[in-house]
Amino acid sequence: MTPTQYLDLNAGFGTRGKLRDLGWTDPQLRRFVASGQLIAIGRHVVARRAANPELLRAVRLGSRLACVSAALHRGLWAIDDEKFHVAPRALNSHAAPDEVTPPAVLHWTRHPVDPVGDLFALESVVNMLMHVAKCQPVEYAVAVFDSAVRQGQIHIDELRALAKVYGGRFRRVVALTSTQSDSGIESIARVRLFWAGIATREQVKIDGHPVDLLIGDRLIIQLDGKQHLTDPVQLARDRAQDRRLKRMGYTVLRYGYAEVIFAWADVAEEIGRTIAQRLHLW
Repeated sequence: MTPTQYLDLNAGFGTRGKLRDLGWTDPQLRRFVASGQLIAIGRHVVARRAANPELLRAVRLGSRLACVSAALHRGLWAIDDEKFHVAPRALNSHAAPDEVTPPAVLHWTRHPVDPVGDLFALESVVNMLMHVAKCQPVEYAVAVFDSAVRQGQIHIDELRALAKVYGGRFRRVVALTSTQSDSGIESIARVRLFWAGIATREQVKIDGHPVDLLIGDRLIIQLDGKQHLTDPVQLARDRAQDRRLKRMGYTVLRYGYAEVIFAWADVAEEIGRTIAQRLHLW
């Protein structure tokens, strides 16, 4: 591995010692820092000038980006709790505090699940998911796990194998993780309905199109993510599908992101009343 490959692998970060081992000399490193090609972080760490700001902050804290912050960085669906989640790079250490907003939340673990998979500035997918399971509300964690499976960042069989070893919240989240979920909002709604004793089926094809959730024979729950707010064409297409389904005799309820996240009690009440009227059965 060359020094450049090492920096590429670690999103632009590395230690001076490792770079020296790979072939760069101290005078070269000093020239790169003096010219601005590399940024010095303390005495032992350097980063490329174009390094990601979130990762740069994590490294300056002596940590890796972790939990929800790492999930969002990896492009997974997650609820942004407006905190900065990090895990110390060294065992039995603590992240140095800073006064930057949002505040840093420290995830400390005695023995990482994946001890060699972490990059210098970013937790591995497995360690990230372990912290998400412990840190976030269960249904929010399930949404992240579903997203990781959907995007191919981890396989459901690997999660189930890990769940046999690691119990607690992690096992509970894995038990609720689905390979069918199409969005985080769908995951959250599915889990909450399951807790209420309402069985759902995901992505059932009706009229040639998959519906988000199907309850009983004919109660369809459609869930709109934030993207519907900025995509009027998709929104119009979805409304047209709703009308077709209703003409076919289906009961269709559609909810948006804000309703699921901030007004779930109202959503649950409407679904419950609809089921009470037997509008989920032919």
